[in-house]
Amino acid sequence: MREHHRMSFNALIVDDSNLVRASLRNLIDISVGASTIREAGTLSQALVGVERHPPALVILDLNMPDGFGLDFIQLLKALSPTSRIAVVTILADAEYRQHSLALGADWFFDKLTELGPLLEAICPLARSNVTKNPDKGNLHE
Repeated sequence: MREHHRMSFNALIVDDSNLVRASLRNLIDISVGASTIREAGTLSQALVGVERHPPALVILDLNMPDGFGLDFIQLLKALSPTSRIAVVTILADAEYRQHSLALGADWFFDKLTELGPLLEAICPLARSNVTKNPDKGNLHE
C-alpha cells in the first residue's frame, strides 16, 4: 500500500488581530499549499510556540498587546536561530525597517501595501523548507 504525503511548511503568525492572522493564514495556504501554520495573539504565546515547535518562518507584527515586536526579534533569533523572521506591520517607516533588519529580521513589509512582496519572499523559503507528513487532512494546528 502506497503512503500518501502532503508537503508541509511550518510557520508562526504573531499578530494581535484575529482577522489579520486569518488573512495571512489563507494567503499562505493559497500561495504555498499545505502548511502547518500556528498563530499567536501575544508575544508571550509566540515565545511558547517557538520554544515548543521552532518554525521555519515567523511573521511578526510590531505593535503587540504585551510588548513591542522589535524587542522580541533578538529573542526569537536566540531561541530558533534558523527561523526566518518577516516583520509585517502598519508601522512601516524607514526607521522601524532599519531597526528590525539590524536586530535580525530577514524581511520587513508594510501590512497595508506589501503582502504581495511578502508572499514572493516566503514562497521560495517554503519550497526549500518543506517536510513530508502523512496525509491526515487538515495540517493546521
